[in-house]
Amino acid sequence: MYIRFLKEELVNISRRCYRKNLITATGGNISCRIPNSSQILIKASGSAFSDMTISDVVQIDLDGNMIDGNKQVSKEWRFHAGIYKVRPDVNVVIHVHPPFATAVAANHDSLPMVTNHAKAYLKYVPTIGTAPSGSEELAHMVIEQFKDPERVAILMKEHGIITVGNDFYKAFYLAEMLEDTAKIALLSKL
Repeated sequence: MYIRFLKEELVNISRRCYRKNLITATGGNISCRIPNSSQILIKASGSAFSDMTISDVVQIDLDGNMIDGNKQVSKEWRFHAGIYKVRPDVNVVIHVHPPFATAVAANHDSLPMVTNHAKAYLKYVPTIGTAPSGSEELAHMVIEQFKDPERVAILMKEHGIITVGNDFYKAFYLAEMLEDTAKIALLSKL
């Protein structure tokens, strides 16, 4: 019963990400830790945030083995699982491709902290380099950043952002704040 609730929350946040223009089409992924286990729920490959249902959520262990679901697991499962392994405080990982943050990542080593809110909640958001989607190389780059217990978000050059939180809403609000901060940073250059 609780797993169904988590799936419904994952679907709800996915749709909110879409409505806030944090993602388009079938890119990106969201996952959550299943409490008291070494398993996660994650968006299936090819599922769109805009019209996800609980059948688009699969259950895997932290080694990528399918536990439940009849769709292909997201190719980015490695960095999701890796974050959960190094950060016991993290229960949700969101990876989306918001346009302003992705634009900032193209030309900055980190997110310019142009608002008090960003300074207080995001603190420092580094940009990582490029690696093929779904690769062990990309997973390693991501996991290294999140070994820092203070890290709540990163920019990914040519690839979007990742935010983490202890619940769905914390991770979502950080993604929303990061995109807003990136937009303000770009507009301040006009």
